[in-house]
Amino acid sequence: MKVAIVSSSTREGRISHRIALALEKSINGRGHEASIIDLKTQELPMFTKQYGQYENPSAAMKEIGDICEEADAFIFLTPEYNGSVVPALKNFVDTYAKGPFAGKAIGVATCSTGMMGGIRCAHQLQLIILGCFAYPIPQMLLVGQMQNKFDAEGNLTDPDYGQKFDEYLEDFIGFAEKL
Repeated sequence: MKVAIVSSSTREGRISHRIALALEKSINGRGHEASIIDLKTQELPMFTKQYGQYENPSAAMKEIGDICEEADAFIFLTPEYNGSVVPALKNFVDTYAKGPFAGKAIGVATCSTGMMGGIRCAHQLQLIILGCFAYPIPQMLLVGQMQNKFDAEGNLTDPDYGQKFDEYLEDFIGFAEKL
């Protein structure tokens, strides 16, 4: 199964990308093929029209579009900004929706430096996923105090969090395989 992980933070010094790296390693380690769509390095234009309406999309837009079309499932990873998803993720979803997402499983992973792990934006993200005619898995990966959970290479630094992380991936993979 091919899984596209959308890492949506575009901030300098971002911490959330560590989680994308950890997800990629863990999914690949389970015999699946994971790749990261990094919205910081893949600069999308501000949304004015959907991807299919571009006569000559940029190479970056085409690359992302190809990854989305080939993916069997997605994980949307976003830090919580002011109680909501980051603008780059909403721009990505609006640009490519609904075609490559329709009928596919999409996992929700949110994070924050606080204790709640982005629960408010996680609920909003599930609604956005439904609007793409996709299926959000009921379980969500909420990473509170993300700065203490993974190192810069995506290695788990909080052993107590490992069980929750593994359970989420088992649930996500099982759900996606059933679709």
